[in-house]
Amino acid sequence: MVQKEVAKKTRNYGIIGALLAILLVAMIYSYGGSSIISPNPSPAPSTQTPSTQTGNSMKTFTSYNDLRNFLNSTNTSNNPNYNVGTSSNSPPMAVPVPVPSTAPAASTAGGSTTNDFSTTNIQVAGVDEADTVKTDGSYIYVIGNNSQAVYILDANPQTARVLGKISFNDAQLSGIYLNGDKLAVVGNQYVSYYVDSKVVGEYAPGVAMPYWNSGATFVYVYDVTNKADPTLSRNFTISGNYVNSRMIGNYLYDIVTQNAGLVSGTVVLPEVLSGPQPSPVDPTTIHYANTSDTSYSYTTILGLDVLNDAAQTTNVTIMMGGAGNIYVSQSNIYVTYPVENYENVPQPSTTQIPAGNGTMTIMPMPLVFRPSWQGTAIYRIQVSGASLTFAANGNVTGGLLGDSSTSQYSMDEYNGNFRIVTTSYDYNSTSWWSGVPQTNLYVLNSDLQVVGKIENLASGETLHATRFMGDRCYLVTFQQVDPLFVLDLSQPTNPQVLGNLTIPGYSDFLQPYDATHLIGIGQDVNASIDAAKVHEPGAVYYTAILGLKVSLFDVTDVANPKEISNYVIGDRGTTSEALSDPKALLLDPSRNLLVLPVDLYLVSNTSANPSNTPGLVPPNAEPMPAPMLPSDTAYGQFVWQGVYVFNVDLTNGLTLRGNVTQLDNASALLANQSLGFMNSYQWINNNQFITRSLYIGNVLYTFSDTKVQLNSLDDFSLIAQINLN
Repeated sequence: MVQKEVAKKTRNYGIIGALLAILLVAMIYSYGGSSIISPNPSPAPSTQTPSTQTGNSMKTFTSYNDLRNFLNSTNTSNNPNYNVGTSSNSPPMAVPVPVPSTAPAASTAGGSTTNDFSTTNIQVAGVDEADTVKTDGSYIYVIGNNSQAVYILDANPQTARVLGKISFNDAQLSGIYLNGDKLAVVGNQYVSYYVDSKVVGEYAPGVAMPYWNSGATFVYVYDVTNKADPTLSRNFTISGNYVNSRMIGNYLYDIVTQNAGLVSGTVVLPEVLSGPQPSPVDPTTIHYANTSDTSYSYTTILGLDVLNDAAQTTNVTIMMGGAGNIYVSQSNIYVTYPVENYENVPQPSTTQIPAGNGTMTIMPMPLVFRPSWQGTAIYRIQVSGASLTFAANGNVTGGLLGDSSTSQYSMDEYNGNFRIVTTSYDYNSTSWWSGVPQTNLYVLNSDLQVVGKIENLASGETLHATRFMGDRCYLVTFQQVDPLFVLDLSQPTNPQVLGNLTIPGYSDFLQPYDATHLIGIGQDVNASIDAAKVHEPGAVYYTAILGLKVSLFDVTDVANPKEISNYVIGDRGTTSEALSDPKALLLDPSRNLLVLPVDLYLVSNTSANPSNTPGLVPPNAEPMPAPMLPSDTAYGQFVWQGVYVFNVDLTNGLTLRGNVTQLDNASALLANQSLGFMNSYQWINNNQFITRSLYIGNVLYTFSDTKVQLNSLDDFSLIAQINLN
């Protein structure tokens, strides 16, 4: 891989990005795609004047015609693809068919009950998150078979096996919840593509322009008292795509989004199916803001009591530009989505852009759009059991970090205030497209009005990780070294930077170990990178990035944080599922236990520390061939996947205890590591990659899509394997 790679650093889209942006903007103006353009940073007055008003300028429609007139005044009226179930352009709402089945000769016998077991790595205490694995200490519930089935397992090491299985036909399961003897399964059913002939003919002659219709999101609740024969207690399905969910007490809250628009003059409404016929959401209950978005989506939050089969579902629907990331406390759901301003950029006769180690000259374009402002819209919905109440809306400058699994950690609620960290870009530079990254922290009150802020922190550096802990916020930014910032939020109206630590590398995820210590997971970096190779602010060549780095930070002295221990795994290319999905991380400070999934890449078997890893490199392994690339650009070869198990304590820091893999051919890969280049599942079976782990008693359970494996936490010897098929 001998090419420039920007490691989450730069907004340099280049000539291809500019052309795509022009095409995208043209399509949005004509056909109303997803909301990526907001002409004003602040909400603009609406031409509609509905009489019903809710908090923070949110309104509700007075009638069906009021909603239709509003949509008719926007570009969404040109969109023919918005519907599930009523449009001639799309098939009826697709509802998955759950098929309970039992394993041969299975029974409910087995299961050694214990209170000593791990749980899902969640962000907020008391707010459970959907995951692919749940356990009660006796039984394990796991999603497998390409996310289309739920397996119920006997967790007893002596009798470990599949007891029951629930298959979902043509559905994609998003996660499960376990509450007593009730198992809730959340998933999505998509509706197939169709082709818009108008777009094809006008904008892309001879090229199919597919549209992805809104699908259907479902929740199925099972009584799993009899593990071998789970019975369906209740279910509901709603049109739209799954965004996220949470469980607080007995209530599961499901967040769903669906495009809003007109089909042949008829308003498309979200439809809830809890019986034989779908029920559309009442238009007069739909909240919306005074924005000038060119397209809209319905975001619906549904509440369901999973323990009371007779309880009615409740819901609240907000019409906004889109639905992106969420944060949920025990009393509020915050839904965010990005908005941007674009500006026309006059082009000179020629334009110079970076290309390799030099520049490339391009001819002028008739019109170029570039972003001039980026913001995040925020909506707060108050929750209390069955009660769902729209409460407030607001916005801040900058966008959230990462995807939905990591961006939630950029948000937090504390003492009635909402805190959020964003990245914005200064476009007042000589760059024709990209801007200079800047980090911002905002504190908002319950009305989502900004009451305190820190802006333009670490200008030119890219935000990599955020973690809130009480009245402290910890930030990791990166350019060539890793500053860990400590922010004081004890005075919400006057947040302050208390201190920072600069070390090589960076952390992409921060996990609290205790009140004064953090674990950081990210990448080691060669800080001596040649600055002459950098063409954009914050950009790095991939050659600067080394192995996967685990750090232990002491933040007792907030003005002087310290890295007291670190462990680097592998070479360039080594990564972890936990960097994109924190639920993959298993940490139990009471046991000094840290379990981390690792995709291991090595340049040579004398590099990094593979020989120091118990059981990782087999005896008499052949040396790896010399790197195929020059030493300063060598990229590692894939050689192994599994989990690294660490002991973590404040005296000895991070100590490797051992590792576990599910790869059938792990020894062969390590003995002849060039096999990692082979594009064949004979050598690299991704279905055997471990994505989750948990412990029950002194047994470590690891989970891939096709297998559950039990290993001793004492010596990591194999106890049992359970195939998921």
